Amino acid sequence: MTNPRHAAAITLVAWCLIVPPVSQDNQKVEDKAPFSQWVKVGSYADAAACRDQLAKLTAVIAGNINYTLIQRRALEGKCVAADDPRLHSDNFEMN
Repeated sequence: MTNPRHAAAITLVAWCLIVPPVSQDNQKVEDKAPFSQWVKVGSYADAAACRDQLAKLTAVIAGNINYTLIQRRALEGKCVAADDPRLHSDNFEMN
């Protein structure tokens, strides 16, 4: 039998839309940086809502030929669970 507190905790896991940081000279998107260094740009109730927003964002950008730094960051965006340990540690590999 599931403990009601555990069930509530499971349903409250939010999802974050994150984008990679940029280099110190603001010229390069650091897409290999640990998630703990990425910037949260949105929070969503579930993975589907996060992926939907990411898809909308990238669809708007996709028609451009020369991407700005901000657009390149958005194209590298990821959806991760808010409790993903990679968001809080530099010790995890990026996959």
